[in-house]
Amino acid sequence: MIIPRSKAALETWLAQLHRIHAASDMGPAFLALQIAELENRCAALRKRMHHKAKPSGGSKRPVLRSAA
Repeated sequence: MIIPRSKAALETWLAQLHRIHAASDMGPAFLALQIAELENRCAALRKRMHHKAKPSGGSKRPVLRSAA
């Protein structure tokens, strides 16, 4: 399910959804919408964290140890 980002598009989408489904069906539809949005946010966060965790590779410094 693709969720519109802009407020106007979201309002239009919700109005169309309301015409398709009865009011009693709206609760599960909104819950599914919230779950899908949460899954998308989590996937984006995981992707960013994975990207940040990768070593840069080019500028590795040697480990300095004391002579003592």
